[in-house]
Amino acid sequence: MDHSGNTLLQAGSQTAISERMRELLARAAQDHVYEQRTQGAVLDEIRQRLEGMEWLLREVRERELGGLSGSLDAVSGRLDEITARPPSWAEGLAQHIEAVRDHVDVVGVHIDAVGEQVKPLAELPSVWADIGAVGENVEQALSRLAVLLEGTQAVSQRVSDFAARLGQLQSSMEAAAGRFGRLDKAVADLAQRGQDDTTALTARVETAIERIGGLIDVSEARMTERVEGLSERLGAVRSGLDERLDAMQSGLGERIDALEGRIGEIVGGGAARVGERIDAAGSKVAEHIDEAESRLGERIDAVGPAAGEQAGRRIESLGERIGQADARVAAAAEVLTGLDGRLTALGGRLDGVDTRLTELVSGAEEAKEQIGAVDDHVEAVNQRVGQLPATLGIGERVGEKVGELLDAQSEDHARRFDALAKAAAALTELIDAHPDRDKLTEAVSEVVQPAHADLTRRLSALEETMLALAEALLRPARTTKD
Repeated sequence: MDHSGNTLLQAGSQTAISERMRELLARAAQDHVYEQRTQGAVLDEIRQRLEGMEWLLREVRERELGGLSGSLDAVSGRLDEITARPPSWAEGLAQHIEAVRDHVDVVGVHIDAVGEQVKPLAELPSVWADIGAVGENVEQALSRLAVLLEGTQAVSQRVSDFAARLGQLQSSMEAAAGRFGRLDKAVADLAQRGQDDTTALTARVETAIERIGGLIDVSEARMTERVEGLSERLGAVRSGLDERLDAMQSGLGERIDALEGRIGEIVGGGAARVGERIDAAGSKVAEHIDEAESRLGERIDAVGPAAGEQAGRRIESLGERIGQADARVAAAAEVLTGLDGRLTALGGRLDGVDTRLTELVSGAEEAKEQIGAVDDHVEAVNQRVGQLPATLGIGERVGEKVGELLDAQSEDHARRFDALAKAAAALTELIDAHPDRDKLTEAVSEVVQPAHADLTRRLSALEETMLALAEALLRPARTTKD
């Protein structure tokens, strides 16, 4: 049997399959190499980040945790000291309270002894009324003294406020003096500049006037010379024309005489022809004379207006230049007038500033006088307050009334002092209980709050560092294609 037609793998198909398999293997090898490189880069980056995190954790452990442990140890030590030993002010307060207790006990013993001595005088209620009135008077005097003290405090406050305002006024006056000094300097500079500008403008105006005068003189001399030259030329032209006319008239006379002689000689048949020729010659001579006169008149007329127009133009230009010079002089005068006005206004402002300074100085003097009066008043009030106890005799009267009270009362006094001893004991207990606790709390808070703030700050910094590391680890790695 021939199975050649059933073969599926031919030579050409085998080569194509082998090439396809080779390409697939090459692509798979390339993909494997690329994945290995990518994984190696990712592993390197992860290793670097882990090393960085390890370094940061080591730094945090060495620096932050060491500092935090030291701070916590210091805080715990301070707390142990505070709990183990009471503060010095508490010990002093306890000693003071013990001394007060001893003194109260001694006073109670004395009061008991005095009460035993003054028992017969227990039936004097009028003394209590007097003592109550004296107490009310003493309370009124104390209230008046408190009002006076408040008034003196208000006066001292007003004096201090006024002194502060005077200090501000003095500083503002010093600043104003500095500004006025600069203003005076600027005014002096401005005046010097104005004087220099005025001098320069005056010199320029004088030089301009001199130059204009010289130009006018030169122009007048030139015009005079030209007019004289024109007059001389016109005279020469007229004399030449007169001479020519005289010569022509003499020549014509001679020719006429010659013609008359010839005419006299010619007597014959050409008399008519001679007469015609004479008439023609006379007419020609008359025409020539008329033409010469007309030409002479035209030349005179042409020369005269041209010279007049030229002279008029020169005079007009000279007038324009003189007008321009006058305008410049007027402008310079206006500038000088403006400078004078500005200097006058500046002088007025300086006068106003001087008056203001005078008013400020007078106000400062009045303020000083008022302060002196207030100081005198305060001193008088202080003297009166100091003399008030001696004037009222409060100490003596109170001593007398107390002596009378001690002599008069026994049982009621004993009861009152017993109540006073009880109130003192209760007050001592309150003092032992309340201030020690508050001040201990304040001391503990003063010690703990800075450490707590420092610890909170460091923990927040550590938390931010850990968050940054977590973000860096969770960030997707960049491939070589990216």
